[in-house]
Amino acid sequence: MSERSPRPIRAEISREFVKATSVAYLAMSFVGFEICWWYHQNVRALFGPIKYESRAVFGIVIASIVFLHICQRAMEEYFASYKRFKLSLAAMFSGLNVLGAIWLALMSSFGEEILFRGAIQPFLGVWFTSVLFGLLHLDADGGICIWTFWAVLAGVLLASVVNVTGSLWPAIMIHFCVNFIGIRGLSKIKLNPGLMHDHSVR
Repeated sequence: MSERSPRPIRAEISREFVKATSVAYLAMSFVGFEICWWYHQNVRALFGPIKYESRAVFGIVIASIVFLHICQRAMEEYFASYKRFKLSLAAMFSGLNVLGAIWLALMSSFGEEILFRGAIQPFLGVWFTSVLFGLLHLDADGGICIWTFWAVLAGVLLASVVNVTGSLWPAIMIHFCVNFIGIRGLSKIKLNPGLMHDHSVR
């Protein structure tokens, strides 16, 4: 059997990954929304007007995005395991265009915020929900890694933003921006054909 060229491999990985993650995030959104609507009965509050001064909310959003981005850069600088994990993610996102990155960032930010901060947090509180959120972010082999701890930290920050502002919108904006920046960065990483093939058959 002849080997496929790197470009079709990247396109296939991107398409399948987008499809699979879209289904997962749609399921998260649906389950979270149903819990918020029927049990917490707080959908109107979570998606209503932000009851907080707009300039303060803007500052919180920008500061949170910058802080989480700096933490990611620090992980890449000091943890070799994160560099390896980043390459495995790049194999899935490589070649993804801007619209694809926007779509995935939107789906992930809405799905995860509705489920974790909207539906689960009122049951478990900030810390347990953040740990559960972190366990959703495992390495390529399904193990706990530095990215998991970063996700726990991000979960605490996002939960605190929801508690302060009384709305999911600021957390969704932070989540979207962080994910979009991350996905676009991963999609631009140049991988050699051998590495692409290794990741494509896992």
